[in-house]
Amino acid sequence: MHRQQFLQHIAQTSQSPLMLEIEHADGCWLFDANGKKYLDLISGIAVSNVGHNNAEIKSAIYNQVEKYMHVMVYGEFIESPQVKYAKWISDHLPSPLNSVYFVNSGSEAVEGALKLAKRVTGRPEIISFHNSYHGSTMGALSTGNNEERKNVFRPLIPDNTILNYNDFDQLELITENTAAVLIEPIQAEAGIILPKPNYLNSIREKCNATGTLLIFDECQTGFGRTGKLFAWEHSGVIPDIITLGKALGGGMPLGAFVASKMHMDMFTQNPI
Repeated sequence: MHRQQFLQHIAQTSQSPLMLEIEHADGCWLFDANGKKYLDLISGIAVSNVGHNNAEIKSAIYNQVEKYMHVMVYGEFIESPQVKYAKWISDHLPSPLNSVYFVNSGSEAVEGALKLAKRVTGRPEIISFHNSYHGSTMGALSTGNNEERKNVFRPLIPDNTILNYNDFDQLELITENTAAVLIEPIQAEAGIILPKPNYLNSIREKCNATGTLLIFDECQTGFGRTGKLFAWEHSGVIPDIITLGKALGGGMPLGAFVASKMHMDMFTQNPI
């Protein structure tokens, strides 16, 4: 019965859904309705970073539900779990990145970061990279992804220039018209593509020279997935804005973008 209802009432994202009816999950294992177990090599696409059914996560959720869930949008009421998490994130990032804007997903984090870059610089252009993945909302989709996914949704958001990842020569296209360069410090869905030596440094230098903001999308690479807490640490290149998602919520719908307090204060007037 559930299979029929699944096909009738749940929007499918492929023509051949896996159709596994998951009864419960624990650690790195998924269990179907017949008790058969499957090794979960996807982890909710980088979401379940500390495993399914994690006791500490469940305890934190239960304790919070007893107090309140949603009470007001971010930035108005003082909500202790939110403040504590923002402080923890800031403590684990370089000092310029000390103000956190929580949203519902990684895609929203990217959208917010792009809007902040345009607000801070007053410029129209966003530069990003072929085969990157930043989300499926219209702004995020416009800045990356592959043409097969993008073409059916055109027209997309204008003023996006897309470069080839690891092409040093194309960095000359970063100009005083560029609001931000949006890049994955390690390309994820493209096939785990690492930046060439000094590539991220060169982008940082070009952004500094043109007054362009540098955004690192760490929605997939963040929270220990590359051997360090964040992937930017491998290069030592510090972005102006960093986007977070997926493992940030551990299964709860949560994303964030982080910038300096000075830049984030731009949203105190006509916020996003």
